[in-house]
Amino acid sequence: MDVAALVSRPLRADDFAVARRVVDDWFGHPVGLVMHRLFFEQLGPSGVWLEDDAPAPVGFLLGLVSEAEPDLAYVHMHVVDPAWRGRGVGARLYEEFCARAGARGCSRVRALAAPGREASRRFHERLGFTGTMRPDHLGQGQDRIVYERGLPLLR
Repeated sequence: MDVAALVSRPLRADDFAVARRVVDDWFGHPVGLVMHRLFFEQLGPSGVWLEDDAPAPVGFLLGLVSEAEPDLAYVHMHVVDPAWRGRGVGARLYEEFCARAGARGCSRVRALAAPGREASRRFHERLGFTGTMRPDHLGQGQDRIVYERGLPLLR
């Protein structure tokens, strides 16, 4: 199946249980409360769910429009089934999220990644993000690279 044929929709509350079952394996380590039910129940319309024709999930993105900075769309996390990596699923998740956020008035998008996550760095740079290292961004010893770019997201 081609990435263009995947079905895209906003997240729904009942997606949480499905996502919970696959996320640790897909992400490569336990995500704990980083993937909170709140994103599905209260912020679902901002997120993106992609599934194949089975229907089975192939990827999802948890994101929101900032209350503090209404022109900012924020990607909390995006996760892709390892069997689908390298085929454009991650880019499609971002494209759909950014298009929705742009329609809501956002002019920029931001995401974070841990410094050692090279695949994340390459992915964000391919999409035109600029990363800035922020020591202790999430607390002592919790450095993060803060990626940001303007909208629209065009590849």
